[in-house]
Amino acid sequence: MRRLRIIVPVFMLVIGTGTIGYLLLENDFGVVDAFYQSVITVSTVGFGEVQTLSDASRLFTIVLILLGVSAFTFTFSILGEYVVAGEFRGSVRARKMRNKISSLNGHTIVCGYGRIGNRIAQEFRSVDQPIVVIDNDSEVTEQMKNNGWLVVDGDAGDDQALIDANIENASRLIAATGSDATNLMISLSARTLNPEIFIVSRADDESNEQKLLKAGANRVVPIYRSTGRRMAQLALRPNAVEFTDIALGDQEIELSIEDLIVEVGSALDGESLEKCITPEGANYMVIAVRRKNGALEMMPPTSTILSANDVIVVFGTRDQFSELESLTVSKIS
Repeated sequence: MRRLRIIVPVFMLVIGTGTIGYLLLENDFGVVDAFYQSVITVSTVGFGEVQTLSDASRLFTIVLILLGVSAFTFTFSILGEYVVAGEFRGSVRARKMRNKISSLNGHTIVCGYGRIGNRIAQEFRSVDQPIVVIDNDSEVTEQMKNNGWLVVDGDAGDDQALIDANIENASRLIAATGSDATNLMISLSARTLNPEIFIVSRADDESNEQKLLKAGANRVVPIYRSTGRRMAQLALRPNAVEFTDIALGDQEIELSIEDLIVEVGSALDGESLEKCITPEGANYMVIAVRRKNGALEMMPPTSTILSANDVIVVFGTRDQFSELESLTVSKIS
């Protein structure tokens, strides 16, 4: 860019030098005549002389032609270098982006980077969870790339965009576009490409909730109903809602609610909750167990027996979850 900025001053200098030279060498030249003669000489368009030039003016014209040709050569070389280098940098960056995305495993795909998609992506980044964003607005995706996000520029309803986002190895997908029809197509495509992926979809129209579930979404969030419910709860139970916000990470307090899957052959497979609740110094609480058949048991007693693929919902401090997580990881090598 620095070299591009000097192109115009170079031409102004050459033409200005030619104008002054003709004025000094030719007594009959006015300013317009000298400027015109300088321009047609530098541009090498082949027009005739304004009037017969002296030998000195002709020698000066030869020098001016060489300066003009040099200026044009310099300009085209800089423009060519700028275009080629720009395309090369773009190609290299795109290849690096593809390599990073293809190396991910267990990541989250966020479809749509509007106001809601932006908030979702920021939440995942705050807990260091890898995500890939798909959006079809080239200006948005270019800005995100410059900010270090992993991005796929395309329509999330298109199978190729999901494949480029490495959906085969992704564990979660969030369809957050502002169109229920697009979210339905995303859910359907994602479920086809990865039958095991967990899909959360936004719904602007509550009547589309069941359609999205049938299309493959595991959970559907009706935006207006959820917003209305939250506003009502804030008015009715502000302290309870504030506690929930703290637990879910809206405040700078190290509390969290986490899902832990009991893997086959882990220490908790076939054991009771007592084994994970009683360790000395444990600073967490099991608030629910979702069975592999979908049944949800709230505030389960310590005698509750866990099985493989059950999900434990735990509340507590983040630094204690690693201890509990070790009990849910399979010991089968």
